[in-house]
Parts: sequence; structure tokens; C-alpha cells
Amino acid sequence: MLYQFASLEFQLFLLSTKSLIPYEDRIGCMFDTNRYKKELEVFAYYKNGKNDIIDCYIKNKRPTLKEDELLEYKLLPIIIANTNWNTLEDEVMKLTLMYTYNKHSIINSIILSSVIFNYMNLDNLNIDILKNASKERLIEFSLVECLKKYNIQIDKKLIIEFEQERINIIGGENIIERLSKLKSAEHIYNNRKGMKKVYKENELILKNFTSYIFKLRKGIINPEKLIINNNNNIRDLKELLRNNEFNHPFLGKCKIIKRNDKEIIFRNKLGLLKVNI
Repeated sequence: MLYQFASLEFQLFLLSTKSLIPYEDRIGCMFDTNRYKKELEVFAYYKNGKNDIIDCYIKNKRPTLKEDELLEYKLLPIIIANTNWNTLEDEVMKLTLMYTYNKHSIINSIILSSVIFNYMNLDNLNIDILKNASKERLIEFSLVECLKKYNIQIDKKLIIEFEQERINIIGGENIIERLSKLKSAEHIYNNRKGMKKVYKENELILKNFTSYIFKLRKGIINPEKLIINNNNNIRDLKELLRNNEFNHPFLGKCKIIKRNDKEIIFRNKLGLLKVNI
């Protein structure tokens, strides 16, 4: 029997979505880094594919200097769920800097956020509006202040390299070239429904989670229902996999579909997941 599993990109999209918590005092969503890190500990067992950035963080619990080529799949839920630019930028940077201090990834996260933010909030858009808005937000962004806010210390050489790259982009015309490498932004430019194309094999799940993200965006979900008590003892997934059925705080109700000496395949409401033994 041939089993189909969600792509790594789609898994990362869901992981970020599950780590969004609405603010209690205003419309908008916080990216809960503590929840996300706990999700990653479980995700390490069932992730479908290899990626240097993710593997580095799971193994070393610290960022790398490599460019994060899967960054947009992690950031999309945060961008869509927030309607205030300052909130959006803060939450996006939390996740970006968790994985990498790479200058290209930091700049790409600002440009991607700006394009999607304007796409979802403004009418009568054209390429010049999107490009100029992205440049303005790059001008306003301060990496030094961002690092200070999150109590992050990095080599001053990296800050200088970032500033040099930022100046090059602000003074040049290569924003369009950068966006052509980001699938979601490229589809916006071409008036295509990019997310549906990228996640075609998971359309029903995507539809449900997209509806969920828009409810977060409108502030109609009670944040108390999404918070998992940090005092709860979360059992190791491999221990739970000894059972034919089990419940997990992050995965919900799960049922074993296949078990052998090499792998265990189980199903939850998000589809099939595989753990290599």
C-alpha cells in the first residue's frame, strides 16, 4: 500500500499556525515561541524530509547563519493572521531570528511580509506600490533595535553586512528579483492562487486551517482555549507509540496504521504521520 504524507513545507505551515495565540487586549496574534519549541520537539520525530536549518535548530537549539529557504512557509500564518504592521513585523522577526541570523533571510522576511500585508489590506495594487512599500519598510526597520528587543547578541560584523545589503536593495531594483524566489509573493504578482498550488495535495486541511487563521485575524477566537498548560507533563511520543491508539496535547487523537521494525505510521486529524525507528 502506498502512503501519502504531507510535504515538509506544509508541515511547517501547520506548525506555525498551531503556535499563534490571539492577544487578549487587541486584535492580532502573538507567535508563541515556547509553544513552537515544544511543537518542534515532537515534530522532530515525524518531519517529512531533511532541511539543514531545521535540523540545526532541533539538534543545537540555536540559530544558524545559513539562508532559510523554507522561511516563507513558516511565516505565512503569522503574516495572514495580523492586521497591524508593527505587530506583524515583531512576530515575524521572532520566528525568523529563532532559526537564522542570515542577512538575506531577515530582509526576505520583511519584503515578503510587506507584500502580503498590502495584498490583503489594500485595493488597486500594482507592482510599483508593492515595491515602494517594501522599500519604505526596509528603511524603517532597525535590526539593532530588533535584536535589543529580544535580547539577542550577534557579531557586529553580521549587523554591518546586513546594513550593506539593505542599502543595496533600497537603492537598487532587485526587490522584484528577490520576490521571484518566494512562491507566495510571486503568485501575488502574477495574480495566481499560490497557496492552493503549493499545497494542492492537502486542500481540505489547508481550507480548514485558512478558515481558522482568518478567525484569528478577526479576533473571534478565545485565546484561553488555545493555551496549553506549561505544567502539564507531555509524554514522549515514542513512549505513546507503543499503544495502538493514544492522545497527545499537540497531535490530538492518534491511531496506529502500520508498525514494523523500521517505521511506525499513524493517523490524526491532519493526516498520516511517519516515525522512523
